Amino acid sequence: MFFSAAKILWVIAKPLNLMLIPLLLATLLLWSRWRRQGIWLASALSAALLALAILPVGGWLLAPLEKQFAPFAAAEGPVTGVILLAGSAVNLAVSRRVGHAVPGKAADRLVEFIRLARGYPEARLLICGGSGKAGGVRDQRWDREAPLIADYLVSQGIPRQRLLVEANSRDTYENAVLGRALAKPKAAERWLLVTSAWHMPRAMAVFRALEWPVVAAPPARATDGQNTFRLGFNLGRGMSMISKAVHEYLGLLAYWLDGRTKTLWPVP
Repeated sequence: MFFSAAKILWVIAKPLNLMLIPLLLATLLLWSRWRRQGIWLASALSAALLALAILPVGGWLLAPLEKQFAPFAAAEGPVTGVILLAGSAVNLAVSRRVGHAVPGKAADRLVEFIRLARGYPEARLLICGGSGKAGGVRDQRWDREAPLIADYLVSQGIPRQRLLVEANSRDTYENAVLGRALAKPKAAERWLLVTSAWHMPRAMAVFRALEWPVVAAPPARATDGQNTFRLGFNLGRGMSMISKAVHEYLGLLAYWLDGRTKTLWPVP
């Protein structure tokens, strides 16, 4: 129920979708006797879009998420395992068309996962990721990320016996719950968690709530983690970053309200 509701609400809450509401209202006003109000509303909307294209608002919003957990340097002692939260690490649609795994928009997670897998050759490798589609899984082979990633890792020389493949989870919470059930971690073990830097706060909060004290190991940040003032002119990129940040802040709030996490803002 939570998964379906979250998908529906996010369609409505996407920043770009939300901006359609005042745009439609302005259009209606322009064709009515309240034309002056429509002009003012259209002008304000144009000014807002221009500001979002020029100012690094997305970077400002992402920075607190990305700098909350620093990139992993080196472990003091043995590493039991490395966890990958797939989350679009591969592009399922393109992979289906070409017949093999193709990197997705979160491929940086996969790159960092492979780096750690080779850096700690004795560590077990847990790959978590089924399908995040609202319609569910239709093709058992091509609609689940974890098996595709596992096949790719084997093709890159990583022994299959090191891999634990969890292919049924649909979101971050299920990643942690089903991944924990598969890995069966013990109290003294050290597990590294790989996901995007902006996603790490919510992921860490979920794993901690399940009493699995993993160590954050995010890949390089999309931003520099600082509130720098850098002008540009790219509305598409700006709105994409804003959408990503808003999604995470709403996710942190929703998970906390639903009891999936014990804290609204996890700290290192």
